[in-house]
Amino acid sequence: MKEKISKIFNKYQSDSILFTNVKETFYLTGAEFDGFWLLALKNRIYIICSKMIKNQIREYFDKQDICIHIGAPLYKAVAEILKQNEINSLLINPKYMNAADFILISENLSHEKIYLIKKLGILNDIRLVKSTVEIKNLRRACQIASEVCNIVKEELKPGLSELDIHYRVIELFAKNRVTKSFTPIIASGPNSANPHHMSSIRKIAENDTVMMDIGCIYNGYCSDLTRTYFLGKISNNQQRIRDIVKSSQNAVLKEVKAGLPLSWADKTARGIIEAAGYKDKFIHTTGHGIGIEIHEMPSLASDTEGVFLTHMAVTVEPGIYIEREFGVRIEDTILIEENGCEMLTSAVY
Repeated sequence: MKEKISKIFNKYQSDSILFTNVKETFYLTGAEFDGFWLLALKNRIYIICSKMIKNQIREYFDKQDICIHIGAPLYKAVAEILKQNEINSLLINPKYMNAADFILISENLSHEKIYLIKKLGILNDIRLVKSTVEIKNLRRACQIASEVCNIVKEELKPGLSELDIHYRVIELFAKNRVTKSFTPIIASGPNSANPHHMSSIRKIAENDTVMMDIGCIYNGYCSDLTRTYFLGKISNNQQRIRDIVKSSQNAVLKEVKAGLPLSWADKTARGIIEAAGYKDKFIHTTGHGIGIEIHEMPSLASDTEGVFLTHMAVTVEPGIYIEREFGVRIEDTILIEENGCEMLTSAVY
């Protein structure tokens, strides 16, 4: 934890840093429970919590070189600690604070003449490359999602509703002792033309399209996987579009490696889809980073700066969406390696 925080102090000119979001406090401490803030000074670290979770905090952080401050409201505790330590500035990520907390902490710091520094993505850089432990958790999360997808594929049949499949996915995750990393997207027929469709009571028909976008959380790390299946007879147009999407994804998976520009992935996938005549039907980026959050840096967009790094985890998910007819998206989670990539998801197509 101290090594990670030290890297942030080296990047930003601030006397202290406040982390309020459960994902970020988990990343720094490993504590998966919510309800506390982490305040880092250059010479010490404070855990700030209310009386409600003081026992959990004391038990979890026992024997660690950390100061535990019990007091509510938390924003007042922050101002008190900073004043006591004669701190002149505080760095926060406003994205992870609700409006009320942000206003209150701003007012309290202003009263104490403590300068508030606001920056988005404070942890982004150090979260880009995954450690050995993180990779192990990502592999397992992806393995579970792939196994669940394979089971559900074999159970697909006309008469099942999107919600039937949705809750079957949730049930299978529960049997694996994991939770969903996002609300499963089960989209059938014309609903599959909507990338973020909300599962409905629509029932699968004969020769229908079924798109499943699912993922789970294992030890705090997310998986993300999409497959598009065609029940019964597949039309020539459906087959053609599926082949185009798969070719688009394959072009990235076969060549991606550390050192290539991040923008290369989107340009490569999009180029194949555009050449096939579906430029306006690919309506999202080619992928995104994944880790403790389902969507994190980097974004695989055509204007993203930077390069792929060894042990970056990203998704590759091109798609074509034909309004009021059907859509096809194929998504896999991969780990970037020096000379290629490791496929973390493996569900059948």
